[in-house]
Amino acid sequence: MTVRVRPASGEDHETLCRLLAEVDALHARLRPDFFRAREGGSRPQRELERALAGRHEALFVAEVDGRTVGLVHVKVYDTPDHPLQVQRRRGHVEDIVVQREYRRRGVGRAMMEAAAAWCERAGAEQLLLTVWDGNASAEAFYRRMGYRTVSTVLGLELTSDGG
Repeated sequence: MTVRVRPASGEDHETLCRLLAEVDALHARLRPDFFRAREGGSRPQRELERALAGRHEALFVAEVDGRTVGLVHVKVYDTPDHPLQVQRRRGHVEDIVVQREYRRRGVGRAMMEAAAAWCERAGAEQLLLTVWDGNASAEAFYRRMGYRTVSTVLGLELTSDGG
């Protein structure tokens, strides 16, 4: 099986929406306290157009036998100017999804390598991503690729008794 990763284009809109609906639904299942599945399952055209045209972000798709089976959305940003933070340009994987039947076949790795290469060309020194609690298979995938924990975010549910 040969995986081809290429920059997404406007012609990929329908496929991008289908793939992003998968990742949006997963996040809504994992963390309904943070995420809702989108009405109609698709992202607005202007959101995708911004990502396609952005100088500081990119969308890549993975193809197998001419069929689009995955996508990765990545951004680069500079650390905010703060006296206690090291100034660096970093990349951040916003979304990645591979159709279920193509997982564990090198598609995700190929897309992550393309995203890392793009970030490096854009001057990034580090690539970060977020794995939501409950997504153990994604966390294991990233660890196999050499990613390590940078931060842990903890939460506490607060309730108001009205008094």
